[in-house]
Amino acid sequence: MVEHHGWQIASSFGNPSNEARRARESVGLADVSWMSKLNLQGSGLKSAPDFRPEACSWLLARRQFLLTCEPSATAGVLNRLQQLQNADAASPIYVTDVTSAYTQLMLVGPRSREVLSKLTSLNLSEGARANLTCAQAGVAHVHAIVLRDDLSGIPAFRLLVGREYGESVWESILHAGQEFDITRFGLEAQKLLQK
Repeated sequence: MVEHHGWQIASSFGNPSNEARRARESVGLADVSWMSKLNLQGSGLKSAPDFRPEACSWLLARRQFLLTCEPSATAGVLNRLQQLQNADAASPIYVTDVTSAYTQLMLVGPRSREVLSKLTSLNLSEGARANLTCAQAGVAHVHAIVLRDDLSGIPAFRLLVGREYGESVWESILHAGQEFDITRFGLEAQKLLQK
């Protein structure tokens, strides 16, 4: 375990190179709850705010977005949101930090879609769930926000569930992925997968 932006997370579960290789070849699962998550709502959100490359913006509902980013980028993102607010004070944007409200799991690899399809009725076809798309659905009998966010060309899904369901969903994913030799991976393997 290592400290990462104030969170205790797994550096690795074994050999990071092997974890990354197994995720690239089949499927891997990581806990990335430490990533910042901001809920945006309000009449000032007439279109998706563009914060790339610092943050990804995901449409949840009409005039409601989820922003996800590295913790080191959060202050800059909040400053840009304040600038948007200052530019049009009559159209408010309400920002709520929901980082600690959600467990965020990352399912990566060419078999990730097959594992996830065992746990949800959501249409996971490439046409319906292309990279950088977002949906809300039940996953392992729990409401989840499903983000398709590929890592360097490797199919990847980020699953956000209420923190109280995190362990249960983690175990369900590992069980569903047994036939594909799913591997748990930590921060070091994640860095290798992003290269």
